[in-house]
Amino acid sequence: MNNLKTNYNLSKNSWFGLGGKADKFFTPNDENELTNYIKKNTNEKYCFIGSGSNILFRDKGCKKTIIKLGKNFRNINIKNNKIICGSAVLKNQLSKFALDNEIINYEFLSCIPGTIGGGVTMNAGCFQNEFKDIIEEVKGFNKKTLKFVRYKKSEIKFSYRKTDLPDDLIVTEVVFQVKYGSKEKIKDKINFFKKKKKAAQPSKIKTGGSTFKNPDSKIKAWELIQKSGCDRIKFGKAKFSKMHCNFIENQGNSSLDIEKLIYFTIDEVKKKFNIVLEPEIKIIGEK
Repeated sequence: MNNLKTNYNLSKNSWFGLGGKADKFFTPNDENELTNYIKKNTNEKYCFIGSGSNILFRDKGCKKTIIKLGKNFRNINIKNNKIICGSAVLKNQLSKFALDNEIINYEFLSCIPGTIGGGVTMNAGCFQNEFKDIIEEVKGFNKKTLKFVRYKKSEIKFSYRKTDLPDDLIVTEVVFQVKYGSKEKIKDKINFFKKKKKAAQPSKIKTGGSTFKNPDSKIKAWELIQKSGCDRIKFGKAKFSKMHCNFIENQGNSSLDIEKLIYFTIDEVKKKFNIVLEPEIKIIGEK
């Protein structure tokens, strides 16, 4: 099987550019390849990834089978006045598709890294917009029941950076709403959002995106990091960005340094403010 690799270097699939090797790395190109593999290998443990943003692979690699959805999960089209979008499509690609087709309310996706599947699962958002505002339906494969299932928006509970979609669900396709508007206004809004992001967040350096979720709408993670003094802490060559201290910059070659900084910050913030920061970065692999 050409799309199943062994002893695979995970650093190629992480924005941090770090990580050891995966025992198995599988890239199914369509639903049949995905379901056939899982049905034949029910004893394996799996970890699903998207573009590699918000992921930290540990230095010792991963014993679980890493699955990254392939080319036929990257299709976008309009059918019956709905956007049908594969879960491996990047968020900024969907934003560009909406712009090209004069569809409004997708402008915010131009500023969020990662794939649609991950964005739906965590109800990603920025600039007062979230996935819950545009979604219609989610299709996925349940790796426990080995069946496909669909969830309408009304059947999903959305909250800040969370949904109640099952942990066993592999999102394969998402249906989005369509509302048409002015292409020039859409373009202006995208440019406005991009300027705000560029002024506030680091770029052209290895980060994993936002490190922690905001505890709620009134308390910002970066403020807690700054007030706790953790913004000045370094572990090896891992440190918080001076531009935005909810972003960790990787200037070295150790995942462990970044992980230490994450958990040190959680402990310090808990001690000083009795608030537990929840990582937005997913840590994967062997300790």
